[in-house]
Amino acid sequence: MLPPRSIRVWLPPCYDEDKKYPVLYAHDGQNAMEDSESWTGMSWRLAGALTRMEEYQLIPAGSPLPIVVMLPSATGDLLPGVRRRHLEYGDLTIPFAQVHADFVAKTVKPLIDSRFSTKPSAEHTYAIGTSLGGQASLNLVLRHPDVFGGAACLSPAFGPSVLGEVARKSKILKSKRIYMDIGGDIEDIKVPLVDVFDHITPEHWWNPGYFWLDTQLQGGVEAMRQALDQAGIQYCFFQFPGGRHNERAWANRIHEPLLHLFKEL
Repeated sequence: MLPPRSIRVWLPPCYDEDKKYPVLYAHDGQNAMEDSESWTGMSWRLAGALTRMEEYQLIPAGSPLPIVVMLPSATGDLLPGVRRRHLEYGDLTIPFAQVHADFVAKTVKPLIDSRFSTKPSAEHTYAIGTSLGGQASLNLVLRHPDVFGGAACLSPAFGPSVLGEVARKSKILKSKRIYMDIGGDIEDIKVPLVDVFDHITPEHWWNPGYFWLDTQLQGGVEAMRQALDQAGIQYCFFQFPGGRHNERAWANRIHEPLLHLFKEL
């Protein structure tokens, strides 16, 4: 059901087989590390953010940086107008989303644990994603709570069924680390129609920023916050007024989810 794709792995500097490392699974992994690989010419610049955390001693002394597993999203359409990425990263009521979550938990993770020196327990295994990739990251925690200890969701696009799933599994989620953020129009700060710096990239000129999309997604994020609050689930949440919906915007704040997931390990 899932088309084949290449999965890349980033190892922390001075990776040592004699040490054990936490693992971060990144959805839309082609956008995580290198500008040249990203579909907009700008990545999250995840490697730089992680190494600066260590350089500035933002993680406990002796705690290793995570291994990052970059899970590229599916390309193309299953049917005309039906994108495979939207199916795999969609609500858990969609069979494609269930298969994707199972593939990461039951196939990819055991392979990574067998080939690299990882800390395999759930409390050292996290997922991160942006937009629909944020929902896909939370899906991993909801469907496989014994495997994943938390999720970071940047500008997430939450569907209605994930809210019900959160309510049903509230007891399990109380032990998980959850991060959410959102940009868009907030109070007097509006997202500009055009940001010229979005189009000055080393690889591509096309980096639209979708000026309306974070604003449009705020309702779903607020509904998720209410679901988490009602269930007594702790989480970290940030607003970024005027924030656009693209890799350049997420790169500017990528340190926040990383700090929440790894600062106190």
